Amino acid sequence: MVFCTKMEFMASVTIKNLPEPVYKKLKARAKINNRSINGEIVNFLKKELEGGSVDVNEILEQARLTRNWSKGMLTAEEVLQAKKG
Repeated sequence: MVFCTKMEFMASVTIKNLPEPVYKKLKARAKINNRSINGEIVNFLKKELEGGSVDVNEILEQARLTRNWSKGMLTAEEVLQAKKG
């Protein structure tokens, strides 16, 4: 009996000259999603490049995680000011 498995090539990419503010946002997003920075980049690129439908439950879960993570960081007044623009 012969078993054949499909080998998938996984490429490596180096990002150069990434601005510090972008890196900080990426790092924070990875922490919120409980991923490594590399895992966050791969997930982001897959979503952007593969497209597809929006998963409402995933968006709601992300909102809950963000809300819990940022609890106490902003006052109600600051949130209202941000909404007003």
